[in-house]
Amino acid sequence: MSTTSGSIAPRGVDAVHLFDQAQARTRAGDAPGARSLLELSAQAGHQAALLQLGIWDLVGLAAPVDVPAAVARLREAATRGHAPAMTLSAQLVAAGVAGPARDFTDVLGWLLQAAQAGETRATVQLAMLIPVLPEHAPVRAALLRSAAAAGDSIARMLVDRLPLSPPSPSIDWEDVRVRVAWPHERALPLAQTRWAQPRIVALPGLLSADECTYMALKGLPMLRQARVIGRDGQPTVDPIRSNDTAKFGLLEADAVVQSLDLRVSAALGHPAENGEGLALLRYQVGQQYLPHCDWIDPTREATRADLERRGQRVATGIVYLNDSFEGGATEFPELGLMVRGGVGDAFLWDNVLPSGAVDPLTRHAGLPPTQGVKFLLSKWMRDRPQWGRDG
Repeated sequence: MSTTSGSIAPRGVDAVHLFDQAQARTRAGDAPGARSLLELSAQAGHQAALLQLGIWDLVGLAAPVDVPAAVARLREAATRGHAPAMTLSAQLVAAGVAGPARDFTDVLGWLLQAAQAGETRATVQLAMLIPVLPEHAPVRAALLRSAAAAGDSIARMLVDRLPLSPPSPSIDWEDVRVRVAWPHERALPLAQTRWAQPRIVALPGLLSADECTYMALKGLPMLRQARVIGRDGQPTVDPIRSNDTAKFGLLEADAVVQSLDLRVSAALGHPAENGEGLALLRYQVGQQYLPHCDWIDPTREATRADLERRGQRVATGIVYLNDSFEGGATEFPELGLMVRGGVGDAFLWDNVLPSGAVDPLTRHAGLPPTQGVKFLLSKWMRDRPQWGRDG
């Protein structure tokens, strides 16, 4: 683990000046130099330096990825009262990388502290975690309006969707605590079989409409041209796939996203630890993903290293986030089957046979919308834990 700021601060060190110098080095493209200055600033007690180093440890900037070090830095900054570090600490606990178990009581505690300190991302997450029921509406609206007034862009979009109502009451944080309900703790919808072999099932209403909106808004700024694995084993743009995608990694998946990820994993029937991160998919008019299989081809040299390191993709889940488009079904051409869901509806299928061999009948295509824009969530499950294997 990298050294954290737990050591005694050097005498006479100006933590703020060091932090400002580090930002200048960062802007100049000198990440190693910036990191050295951030280390000194963090040792002198600068909370923003602790936060930035924690983030750099998560993504491996100017040093190898070091999640334990990131957790330690962020927990220290959070304990000292740094609200953004509280929010990020909450999502690392929710992701299961900050201790032996995912402790959602701890997660909620950090979110409440962060929101009370004015952290709008935590405030929006709390609103999203309160069920959409008439008795909760004033509290949800108060949280969203508070975050929107403080400039949170997602909160502003969600507030625009609220019905007209009287001014929101002041926020009672203990009341907020008791109203929170984690998505992964809800009962799953009953599965509806669409095909027996390969197993393809539908789960209507796996996610709520608000959860779908939230996932789309969270992923929109991260959307990039989707890639496939090329002949050299590297991700590449290819005509087979013209849609856009955004992956929710450890840094992007907040506590709400983590809970939704657990819910989708439970629906797929595989350990959450075996899952790749959720991904947002956007298909604009004419964009598509031509027929393909999600399993990793064991005979292909370009994907052999990935298969050996991370295991086989044994199952796939998709969730339709909207229905305001024409066309855009998911087609299984070998089966003569097409499926399309409404808002929050999921489709899940096995990519391999009971023997573990890949199943060519799972070849499928993401058909293009002919009008409007299609948004999906996708989730791949592997046959082994993914911790430390991604990359």
